[in-house]
Amino acid sequence: MDFRSFLRSKREALGISQNKFAKLVGITQSYYNGVERGEIKNPPSEEIIEKFVTTLLLTPEEGDKLKYLAAIERTPSIILEELQKLNEERTQAHQKAVKEQSDKDALIPLFSRISAGVGAVTDEDPIDYISLPGIRNTESIFAINVKGDSMEPTIKDQSIILCRQNGDIRDGDVAAFLVNGESYVKRIKINKNFFALLSDNPNYQPIYVYPDDEFKVIGKVFKVINDIKWKSWHMPTFLIKVIFIHNRFSI
Repeated sequence: MDFRSFLRSKREALGISQNKFAKLVGITQSYYNGVERGEIKNPPSEEIIEKFVTTLLLTPEEGDKLKYLAAIERTPSIILEELQKLNEERTQAHQKAVKEQSDKDALIPLFSRISAGVGAVTDEDPIDYISLPGIRNTESIFAINVKGDSMEPTIKDQSIILCRQNGDIRDGDVAAFLVNGESYVKRIKINKNFFALLSDNPNYQPIYVYPDDEFKVIGKVFKVINDIKWKSWHMPTFLIKVIFIHNRFSI
């Protein structure tokens, strides 16, 4: 809303005619009519603007807005264009900062192995971070580089898997496990007497877990990224940079 539109709306809200309002302010009706129609080159003086504020019974906020709109009217167009340009640049910078922060918050740590000692994901720093579109609530998510073909064709050698900690594990789920200090990615078979960790590759024997074994579920696998190469690797929707580490997670 520009200066004259704001002025007219406040006058009409009070039910005052242009003629009466001009008399109350102490200016001619023709001059005031010209102000509302935009026929006056420059807005009224600051003294008259103050009389507008008083006569229209404007609140302090409304008065400030009227004065601001009047100042805009007085500002040369070239300066207004520069101000608009600066405002657009600030908006773009803010949007970029918000996006960068959002991307940072969505980064998922990539580990080379699981730490058997503390039963956590790892006792080392992540070897890298990955960001995937559509993945939210990443606080409990971690990624592991796997080595081996025991879970092929589901999980290929050198793939990256995404796991969610504290997820419910059911019969047939694929997850990361610790068994007697050794870490695995397997498909679990739940029996009333024991657990069995199965490989999708039939060339590997099951790993049986009995009640006296040390057993822990580290995280449930919910996404597999196959065909990863050990170099900067780009896909149309996301970029994963992986650093070569010898100690990878065994499957």
